[in-house]
Amino acid sequence: MNVTIYDVAREANVSMATVSRVVNGNPNVKPSTRKKVLEAIERLGYRPNAVARGLASKKT
Repeated sequence: MNVTIYDVAREANVSMATVSRVVNGNPNVKPSTRKKVLEAIERLGYRPNAVARGLASKKT
């Protein structure tokens, strides 16, 4: 089963937007929150979906 940002958000007890900010390197995330999200990503084995990213950026 693929792990989604929804799964990471639920595990880290943050919003999906916060997970997205961390994954995309947005600096407007508290270090403690960033750490919590990165730990959840590591635990769950989350990997961004390249196809979905391409569709979202319209660069397929």
